[in-house]
Amino acid sequence: MATPADFLRGPIPGQSLTTTPGNFPWEKPPEMVLVEDVVKFYVNKLADQDVMDDLSVMFDAGMAVSPFVKTLIKTGFMNGRHTVDAGMLAAPAVHAFVKAAMSSYGIEVKDEPYNPDKDPTEKEKKRLELRIKLAMTEAAEEGKTTESDPGVALLEELKAAEPGETPEVNEEVQPTEPTPPEGGMGLMSKEV
Repeated sequence: MATPADFLRGPIPGQSLTTTPGNFPWEKPPEMVLVEDVVKFYVNKLADQDVMDDLSVMFDAGMAVSPFVKTLIKTGFMNGRHTVDAGMLAAPAVHAFVKAAMSSYGIEVKDEPYNPDKDPTEKEKKRLELRIKLAMTEAAEEGKTTESDPGVALLEELKAAEPGETPEVNEEVQPTEPTPPEGGMGLMSKEV
């Protein structure tokens, strides 16, 4: 955890403007500006058999291609190899090369680290399960049982339900919305 003293050790705002320009690789002219040159550079760098063997172990363990390529491109820019825009334009070709190379190893790689359609639903299920457990624990500490408290009974039903299945709720327990009078209730519902 950061302490107040850690904030005092950081750079002072504007400190980067006091150093001599060109000290860092990204402040100098890049080695490559053409997208074709950047793609050739990365393909040649990654096509080495030792590099591919090491990458195959990493991708076989479940690493996604997209974060790997983003890191590779960002590192190349920071080292002064190419411009930011040339790296961004070369990234899809490098991504496709890595994916094709891993398929030749028989490894099915993911493009992204997670599936946005699948992930939130699983997170929600886990959150719901945790909340049910916490509520059940609190109810047990207070001495409530399924017979004495209808809320505990409902929690038991939710806990017993299969994931993705909605348990049937007793119709008598559900509150009903009051129906508005025939003429309406809002300001604009006045009759003239």
